[in-house]
Amino acid sequence: MKPFIFGTWNVRTLLDNAQANRPERRTALVGRELARYKVDIAALSETRLAEEGQLKETGAGYTFFWSGRAKDDRREAGFGFAVRNELVNKLSSLPQGINDRIMTMKLTLTGKKQATIISAYAPTMTNPDDIKDQFYEKLNSLVTAVPKTEKLIILGDFNARVGVDHQSLENILGKNGIGGCNSNGLLLLQLCAEHELLVTNTVFRLPARNRTSWMHPRSKHWHLIDYVIVRQRDRQDVRVTKAMCGAECWTDHRLIISKINIRILPKRRPQGKPAPKRLNVVSLKKQAVSTELKETLEERGQQIQISDNVVESWEAFRDEVYRTAYETIGQTKRKHQDWFDENNAEINNLLEEKYRIKRVLENNKSPANQAAYNNIRSTVQQKLRQMQDSWLKQKAEEIQNYADNKDMKVFYDAIKTVYGPQPASSSSLLSADGQKLLTEKAHILDRWAEHFDAVLNRLPHINEEAINRLPQNTINLNMGNPPTLPELEKDVHQLSSGKAPGADAIPAEVYKHTGPLLRNKLNQLIDVIWDQEIAPQEFKDASIIHLYKRKGNRQVCDNHRGISLLCIAGTSAHRSS
Repeated sequence: MKPFIFGTWNVRTLLDNAQANRPERRTALVGRELARYKVDIAALSETRLAEEGQLKETGAGYTFFWSGRAKDDRREAGFGFAVRNELVNKLSSLPQGINDRIMTMKLTLTGKKQATIISAYAPTMTNPDDIKDQFYEKLNSLVTAVPKTEKLIILGDFNARVGVDHQSLENILGKNGIGGCNSNGLLLLQLCAEHELLVTNTVFRLPARNRTSWMHPRSKHWHLIDYVIVRQRDRQDVRVTKAMCGAECWTDHRLIISKINIRILPKRRPQGKPAPKRLNVVSLKKQAVSTELKETLEERGQQIQISDNVVESWEAFRDEVYRTAYETIGQTKRKHQDWFDENNAEINNLLEEKYRIKRVLENNKSPANQAAYNNIRSTVQQKLRQMQDSWLKQKAEEIQNYADNKDMKVFYDAIKTVYGPQPASSSSLLSADGQKLLTEKAHILDRWAEHFDAVLNRLPHINEEAINRLPQNTINLNMGNPPTLPELEKDVHQLSSGKAPGADAIPAEVYKHTGPLLRNKLNQLIDVIWDQEIAPQEFKDASIIHLYKRKGNRQVCDNHRGISLLCIAGTSAHRSS
């Protein structure tokens, strides 16, 4: 069985700061380092990011979840998780921040089992005792709440030295600890003794440099203060826990990885027909592509048969139109290219050179090697900022050109790329009474369903007397006539471009490129619907998305605006009638 690789790393900060002595796009750089060591889930300490949120680094392959202090507070702590993008959809619930030093997440394992992962960043030795006591009291209550049947993995920077006294602390420490024990270490060992936990860093016989994680800035001595802790009964599942000396990302801590034999429940395979892909309508701006689509639709439209069966007729029309459009213009390629991704090859070369010099320094800590390493770090930082400046200058010229040509859709798309991947607020929600925080995906979906059901299905309040007092117009009997082909053609011409389609995934631009034959087929379908007074289910269904209003608490449903995505053919039929 392939082991699952956990990691813990104090990254010093994930904040970007042009004035700091480290390069920007910290999340991308940290993600690349984690990918080098094939880490599945890493606990990150001292992230210093505000509040709660998440950010997906597509190029690096990780999604970052974090929890920290409020924006107005001093950013001293903060922590989070980096999860491989392939694993994010397998999480049964979102990572939950407990305070500014502890975050938890759950993994669903095979055999109907669960694993609780805790990311912790303990106070340093200089903090008052009451701050330390509060941290361990909270951590103790969290560990106590985890059922004994569940696996428990605690990752983080505890700023503690646990020493080597494995004889007195049997089953808590292994025989391969390092260094002495301090007061923070006693607090950690007390927690482990109370809950029968094992410090896996002390189990394996490794070189000293693979058992230490941080060098004291004054004494220059290496210590072990970052840990991977599991239940004692799960000792046999831990293959190895060690420090990776080659991992470096402008931090004074080493990356700790632990290979553990656990098997995550695979994501359930989707049942039924897969969702259709979004069509690349931007390519229709090319005259050759536009002409090809129109001619192909007219040619294949002859195969579409409109019968008295509304559902079969609509499905035949929908499938043929979508299939033809997909084969002609293809699907959209959803990628976020910013300055970091577009210079991927050059950045990789710079980082590879830094890794090479880092390895040389680890084997021979001579002054010359240290100077070479300091120089390459400075060079990488300088080159990255030059790439960013050059890319931003070029992008500014492109955006100005789009504005001059009044190509507003591309204009706004280009502006989005300037800001890079945007952090997304946590998707956790408050319950209807505001008393409980919902983190499990099923509960979050149920809450949205409950919210929109209350918003969209309100009982009407009609005052018949007020209606009767209004002046009555003559009844227009022509409104009972079915829509005509000219009315449909006028409606198709007035469809707005650039809008998201409904469940059928056929955008307005495709209907605008249909010829007389296909529009006549659509009009025949509308006539059948009109006569039988039966509409396909896709004409009635709406996909509802929510957008934050940018005011109030994001975790309150009322602070989001719902937008319904409808089938374009259904809206055309409605408008024509």
